[in-house]
Amino acid sequence: MINRQRAGKLRPSTASKAIAFSMVAATVLAACGGSSSSSSTATTSAATTSTAASNSPVVFHVLLSETGAGAFLGSRGATSLKAQAAYINAHGGVNGHPIQLDILDNQSSPSTNVSLATPWIAQGVHFILNGSLAGIDQAVDALATPNGPFIYDLSPGTYPTPGSMVFSSDISTNSLITADLTYFKSKGLTNIAALTSTDGSGVDGLKQLKAVLAEPAFSSFKLLTSQTFDPTSVSVATQLSVIKAQNPQALVVWTTGAPFGTVVKGMSALGMSNIPTTTTAGNDPYAELHSLSPYLPKNLYIACGPQNIPLSQLPSGPVKTADTVFNNVITGVGGHPSDAYGLTWDPMQLLVGALKKLGVNASAKEILNYMQNLHGVAGIDGTYNTSVSDHRGLVTSDLYVATWSGTGLTAVSGPGGVPTAG
Repeated sequence: MINRQRAGKLRPSTASKAIAFSMVAATVLAACGGSSSSSSTATTSAATTSTAASNSPVVFHVLLSETGAGAFLGSRGATSLKAQAAYINAHGGVNGHPIQLDILDNQSSPSTNVSLATPWIAQGVHFILNGSLAGIDQAVDALATPNGPFIYDLSPGTYPTPGSMVFSSDISTNSLITADLTYFKSKGLTNIAALTSTDGSGVDGLKQLKAVLAEPAFSSFKLLTSQTFDPTSVSVATQLSVIKAQNPQALVVWTTGAPFGTVVKGMSALGMSNIPTTTTAGNDPYAELHSLSPYLPKNLYIACGPQNIPLSQLPSGPVKTADTVFNNVITGVGGHPSDAYGLTWDPMQLLVGALKKLGVNASAKEILNYMQNLHGVAGIDGTYNTSVSDHRGLVTSDLYVATWSGTGLTAVSGPGGVPTAG
């Protein structure tokens, strides 16, 4: 089912109640370098000029794909977490307790992810940050029991069971596609084709595309053809030729990372670059799009959260405040704000909020109860409102549809994919 959209971002009365994660820092901490598959403790040299955390550390157990197919997400996620932990520690930590990161590399393998998580669960850890791709996350999700641990997936492609110990980061594939098609509908682009990979990302994309197309709001759409491909393929010319013959007005490409490069290079070779194309937000990292610029469709659209568009395009309020902090911290360690550093940001901030409220020794059940009762909490991806049945907290109206300008992403829609005037 499609998430119900909020009517706009926030009414003034609601916005005034929203809670920004943190205030903009006077100075940005240059706190960390590249990621590592070994355990690491975030520290900062700025502690002498800020309120230093001085008690025993609170350990954040993190599983990331620092190598393998998900490395473009996991490596940046590790850098982001280290910078964020250093920022939090320099501003008092978690009620005086510094954050210590224990980051392990799952090598983009579901079985490795399970083998790494199992000892932690046996030790009784209360929460785990789990990433970076949907299929890898789900393997560990299955280990959660009603007593814990609380697991925060770092891929938006997972769909937690209501009331379970699992949360999912970012905005769902269903909402991404809803925003994309809302934008296409406004432009009269209703005869579409789809090209999806046979891995977890692509399977989820095709499933959600069909679910959205079944909604009455999109009854004017016609799916001319749906083609699939093995993500390890070096060519998708056969599938693209079938799509080209159908003469679609727009194309939905749902695959993540290197396979997306295979697709756009194939489109360029077959003279299909004029077809308006949309893809998953998993392909919005700046470095990836910049490297593929010579091959990208002339009109490439990506539904994404506020973190990925220029601050100048965000309305003033708690979400923009949160994004300003994020931008400052990430650029302070040499990163680009729209380069996949954001997937780990809100999950850590929300967990820090839970521990500040409940205490650093809070049980998994206490964390779950807190996390599924968030109301008007502003993050870099929108305003979180969670419940027992909603373990994500973000909806379609938290999204913007953006286009690649050649140098970055620029929003071409307002909230939910509705085009901006002009």
